[in-house]
Formats: sequence, structure tokens, C-alpha cells
Amino acid sequence: MFNGHFKECTEDAKRLGATSSAIILSKEIQVKDNLAALCNGEYTCPYYGLAASCPPYVEGPVEFRKWQSQSKYSIVVKIELLTSVMFSDERKGVTQLLHHIVAGVEQKAFETGFENSKGFAGGSCKSLFCDDQENCCALAENKPCRHIEIARPSMSGFGIDVIQLMTSSGWPAPKAEKSNLSDKDATSWMAGLIMLA
Repeated sequence: MFNGHFKECTEDAKRLGATSSAIILSKEIQVKDNLAALCNGEYTCPYYGLAASCPPYVEGPVEFRKWQSQSKYSIVVKIELLTSVMFSDERKGVTQLLHHIVAGVEQKAFETGFENSKGFAGGSCKSLFCDDQENCCALAENKPCRHIEIARPSMSGFGIDVIQLMTSSGWPAPKAEKSNLSDKDATSWMAGLIMLA
């Protein structure tokens, strides 16, 4: 049975703006090397190498599996949004909100005794929080991140299978398709992860 501390964390997620939150066994998280490789694969992410929280500067699947072995439970958070928003300029604001939620739940986990917890969100922090800056100061100047309180590493760089994460949380995970834009009620989602330890 989950203890009250978990409930505090999941309630915090919803208070911060998550549509849903769920507790899963950390061992259910699937990590795949080939997914992490996509960041610099056939289609290189335009933000590859531009931020300390993205490849090649993150520890990747090998290190994630070590963290995973030290964690029994994780919290998954989800934001539901209209598909039309997913493919618009408004997406950036929703992704920024996701980082705020993950960072907030991670902080709550720290406060409730899970002092080695780690949060993961989506999207490059360079594009979300420092797009107006020439360089990531953590990389270029060896300074603390400008947005260390909210910016979290992207799940992609660690090879986390986000579709499987949604399934483990008991949620459907329909792929966002531009072909659905004609349906004004079509919805999509974004997800984040907080591994408790």
C-alpha cells in the first residue's frame, strides 16, 4: 500500500497543473538505448548538444538504469491538451508547465524524505527557458543553470519509453497526429517522471 507521502506528491502534481498523476513501480519503466540514440540519429534534434540537460551531456540509459535499481516507486504526471495546441506555438507554454510540475513534485519528494529523487520532463530546456540566450551558461561558462529550480532533463536523452510509461500508469497514449487537427476536440498529452529514492 502506498504511504501518505506518495499521496502528498500526487496531489501536488494536480495542484501544480497536471491533469493526472500515478504511482508505478520503478522497475516497470522501460529504458531503451535505441530511443536515446534518436537524439543524434538519422534526424538530429536541433537542440542536440546545446544544453547540459540533453545529450551528449546527460548520463543516458546506462546511468538511468543504476538510478532505477535504487528506486522502488516513481510518480508519472500527465498534462492533457488539445491536439491543435500540441502543433501550435502554445505548445511551448504547456511544456514549460510540465517542467514546473515535475520540479515541484521532485521538491515535495525531497521534503517528504525521498532526498535522492530525480525528475525528468520533455523538450530541451534550451528551447524552453533559454532560447533568447546564445549559450547554455552551464556548458559555456561552467556556471549554475539559469533555471535550475524548474528545468529538468528530457526523458528522451535517457531512452525512457514514454508510451510504455503511459501504459504502466493505466493511461491511453494515442499518438498526436496532424491529421487530427480538423477535429477541434481531439486531444493529446505530455508526460513527466519523478523517480523516488
